[in-house]
Amino acid sequence: MLELTERRDEFVRATAASGLSCAIAPPKLTIEDVPSYGSYDPETNGLRSSLWELLKPEERGLFFRMAAKSTGKEPNETTARHEFETGVHHWVFVHELGHWWQACRKVNDSRKPYSFEYEADRIAAAYWREHDPAVAQHMEEGFGFLVESMPNPVPTGLDEGKYFNENYEKLGPTPAYVWFQSEMCVRAFAEKPKPTFAQTLKETGRA
Repeated sequence: MLELTERRDEFVRATAASGLSCAIAPPKLTIEDVPSYGSYDPETNGLRSSLWELLKPEERGLFFRMAAKSTGKEPNETTARHEFETGVHHWVFVHELGHWWQACRKVNDSRKPYSFEYEADRIAAAYWREHDPAVAQHMEEGFGFLVESMPNPVPTGLDEGKYFNENYEKLGPTPAYVWFQSEMCVRAFAEKPKPTFAQTLKETGRA
């Protein structure tokens, strides 16, 4: 909790350094078992994050697979947990802080889910490129691996964004949601020219 609190506060300081302000207090943090490893609720201004010890066996399996890809060796709990800490307590956590920033800009109620989620991924990608490039590179490679190794859930001939928007509620608790989020992250990292963190904050709500 202390680490996540400091990470939250670092993010908030970075938003202030961009020249923009937020009338909403930094979100209250809670650690508990949560689907998709993290969530932000604009109604309560609460951000929930999971913990390795709270994961179900099938959820841990994802991080064992990522550890095997990352290290090129047989994964163990130590390497899998490292993937969890990077993927959840760094990436997902900052992604959810991106949703807090969307609440700051009052754009929560008028966005389609795909655009809403992709925007938070752009914020996270730009943040880590500037604050810890090693995390950014690690996650870019990891998301590329997930997109390639998981089945594409979009039916042939259908638009990806439209399908995600129309099935958002059903996708949430399924592995397909991980694929969609990974694909959005790959897209966010591939954007050229690469936006600065301040730029993504200022562009929030425009797409």
